[in-house]
Amino acid sequence: MRLAEIAEKIGGELIGGGDFDVRDVADFAVASPDSLSYAESERQLKEPTEAGALIVPSGIDPGRPAIRCENPKLGFARAIALLRPPKPFVPGIHPSAIIDEKAKVGSGVSVGPAASIGPEADIGNGCHIGAGARIGEGVNLGPDCIIHPNCVLYPGATLGARVVLHAGAIIASDGFGYVPDGSGGVVKFPQTGTVVIEDDVEIGACSVVDRASIGETRIKRGVKIDNLVQVAHNVTIGEGSLIASQTGISGSVTLGRGVIMGGRVGVADHVEIGDGAIFGAMSGISKSLEGGKIYLDAPAVEISEARRRMVVYSRLPEISRRLRNVEEKLEDTETC
Repeated sequence: MRLAEIAEKIGGELIGGGDFDVRDVADFAVASPDSLSYAESERQLKEPTEAGALIVPSGIDPGRPAIRCENPKLGFARAIALLRPPKPFVPGIHPSAIIDEKAKVGSGVSVGPAASIGPEADIGNGCHIGAGARIGEGVNLGPDCIIHPNCVLYPGATLGARVVLHAGAIIASDGFGYVPDGSGGVVKFPQTGTVVIEDDVEIGACSVVDRASIGETRIKRGVKIDNLVQVAHNVTIGEGSLIASQTGISGSVTLGRGVIMGGRVGVADHVEIGDGAIFGAMSGISKSLEGGKIYLDAPAVEISEARRRMVVYSRLPEISRRLRNVEEKLEDTETC
């Protein structure tokens, strides 16, 4: 693809060499003369690269064919989508797939080997159901959803348009709810609600979204969830939020719009998080917190306070030694 065509499609400013034929994309350090890469700063451009063309920040001339973008990484992501488009799914039903006679399957749908679709399920046009996936009774899929191999959608779940579930994701399994029975045992609190996943959500491999006990668990439009994430019953995740791997969100939590959580964040139940809050990796959220701030540590506090804590943490061995010295001197004084 010509560089000029790429520049037009990603909304960048072409710098010379519009006829340059881009054969592929590559990382900056290993790019070849016929490939396109990107640099995020002038400092990075001082490092060696054989890339024939680059995507660079506004106002920078890298001395070779290039595209200027306000956000080079975003421009490069769009260029990758142009040069390495996903392989289209071929519509059709594999002979080993099982589709209940009461299920409704739209046009252009592909269903892979050993996949199964239960009664009253409604599969929208253009959906892909991967090998071994299970679509339960009464599940609704909007158009163009991609359900990768071995996903399980329990009965009654609803997915909007263009939802992507990666391999092994589980949607609408029972939430973890038990009530002490007063005699040392527990009674399971019935999990009778559902899960609603809105348009353009992507959920990573082996992640779990539990059904509500009563009502619904809702993942709003544009949310992106990494692999190995647990979302408990009655949770609401606001539009455009990003949740990284190994995060655990307890029951009845509400996240606002655009919340970002790093890896291994833990959220206690019944917590409310405001719009745009950002949590560093391994933060522990034990109470409701305002939006628009950056938090870190466990329990999570604003990053300025977390940094002060870290300074103290680093000095604990020294403080401990000094304390022991004081204690020893006091003991010597008492024995005199």
